[in-house]
Amino acid sequence: MNHKLLVRELKESICKDIDVFPEGKSRFAVDTPFCFEDGDSFTIVLKKSNDRWYFTDEGHTLMHLSYEGADISLEKGKRKQYLDSILATHYIENDNGELKCGVEDEHYGDALFTFIQGLTKITDLSFISRERIASLFLEEFREYLKETFKEKCFFNYKDSVRDPDGKYIVDCYIKYEKPLFIFGLFSDSKCKDAIITCLTFKDWGSSFNSIGIFEDSGKISNKVMAQSIDAIEKQFSTLPSTKDGLQEYLHNMSIGMN
Repeated sequence: MNHKLLVRELKESICKDIDVFPEGKSRFAVDTPFCFEDGDSFTIVLKKSNDRWYFTDEGHTLMHLSYEGADISLEKGKRKQYLDSILATHYIENDNGELKCGVEDEHYGDALFTFIQGLTKITDLSFISRERIASLFLEEFREYLKETFKEKCFFNYKDSVRDPDGKYIVDCYIKYEKPLFIFGLFSDSKCKDAIITCLTFKDWGSSFNSIGIFEDSGKISNKVMAQSIDAIEKQFSTLPSTKDGLQEYLHNMSIGMN
């Protein structure tokens, strides 16, 4: 590959502030002015594998987003769907967290332009409002529980006799001989609601097991976290950790999931 011709094509296709640095026979580091909100530059490398040239971020983009609390690659809900849509429309492959865009017919400039567009839209996912993130978390929370517990699963449960106005709502009621209450916890306020609901049901003499699933337990204040530990029997720090540990927990509790 002619280095000077490559640099010229990329500058003409993208902008004059593009530079390319050879790092071996089949590898070029691509320096661009495009970056994340915190100022870190996109990682872009042009590589050749099996006679195919492609641009890659070498896993940097999704890793960077995970540091900001948006671990999209581990999710199965709406935010993951947005990611998949961006990848498809920009011809980008997600290879276990490494994003790749192939070069067709030696159109390096076109491929890089498409790749940068895709990376920019992916980073925009981290700017979803806090309210929207909470909404996405609850959607994913409900989808996972519905898939896991099927017909045993009832959302927004209330005791229609003691609480006809629905002041004490259980996010997800799992119908067992001893019911299982599951709460989706995304803020201090939501944790407090779950704590009050559990304490109220206990005051009513209800017998139940309880689980709290956090969007991110690290964002909950220490005081509220301590209160939730006292009121809710089992907590999972994130939805992905729930998926790893819920079945084992229920088995150990002799509850089962069938």
